[in-house]
Amino acid sequence: MLRFDVTTNDWVIFAPGRAARPHDVVQRPRTVVSPEGEPCPFCPGNEHLTPPEIFAVRDSGAPNSPGWKVRVTPNKFPALRIEEEARRNQKGQLFRYMGGCGAHEVIIDSPDHTISLARQPVEQVRLVLWTMQQRYIDLMRDLRFQTIVIFKNHGEQAGTSLTHPHCQLIAAPVVPHLLRHKLSVAAQYFDQTGECLYSVMLKEEEASGERIVLANDHFVALAPFASQVPYETWILPRHRQSSFRWLDPSLLRPLAEILKNVLLRIELRLNDPDFNLTLDTGTRDSEDSEYFLWHFRILPRLTHRAGFEMGSGMAINTVLPEEAAASLREVKID
Repeated sequence: MLRFDVTTNDWVIFAPGRAARPHDVVQRPRTVVSPEGEPCPFCPGNEHLTPPEIFAVRDSGAPNSPGWKVRVTPNKFPALRIEEEARRNQKGQLFRYMGGCGAHEVIIDSPDHTISLARQPVEQVRLVLWTMQQRYIDLMRDLRFQTIVIFKNHGEQAGTSLTHPHCQLIAAPVVPHLLRHKLSVAAQYFDQTGECLYSVMLKEEEASGERIVLANDHFVALAPFASQVPYETWILPRHRQSSFRWLDPSLLRPLAEILKNVLLRIELRLNDPDFNLTLDTGTRDSEDSEYFLWHFRILPRLTHRAGFEMGSGMAINTVLPEEAAASLREVKID
């Protein structure tokens, strides 16, 4: 079966029978990436092992000391740097380049080294989300930055290099192709219909109910109709907003409740899989648009992309989203 993804105008292949392959599921025991005995730079008391903090939520203590609840530092090995030039250059007709201008920050979820975001109290999850929003707002004051990508890598297969739970943020002077494409598809739909593609999708998903994982008054968690990977789950706001910047801070708690709940269901159902969490939000030029809806995507890393996927750009998913949603709904949360 093939399904059409209306948000990218591309097709996804669904082949549940391939789930029976011997190495389809790539679930490995959680490992500590840091050499044994090395102090964790994200744990309280080791603040001197990170670059000086940019932002922190703290009960007590001076900057760069214990007493914090959430802490933000520059990434010690940044992909982009604020000090770099954003000017574009070109050699010949085709070879364009620019300096590595941007920002790369680490958001340390909590002082607890072993407690995942799914297991944190709702208030702690809210503080992490509030920190994300505050850093987003602050960095967008730099007019060189066109987009900000906020993400979490959970587990070695998802790309994490330190086990202490943390998120990352990269501000870039360009818009990544996938996000630009999704914005373009949404803008075209709005031009043709006068409606927000994501709001219409959300309305139809709720009417069907098949792929809804859970919902509250302000947010809905669902398995998209054309999910790219098994158990892919999105969290979307009911109120139309293109940018995470505009989310009313009073709604961060209900967002924290649904995010924690979804992450815990995935952890319990899939035996704590590696996953990537990303925030898709409007760019500088589209923050006030009516055609986009910011959302979180949770992408469990249960399978490998192989030759067909790499060669064609199309995804093969071994789990139908209706079955994934039903499975997550059945998880009992104490």
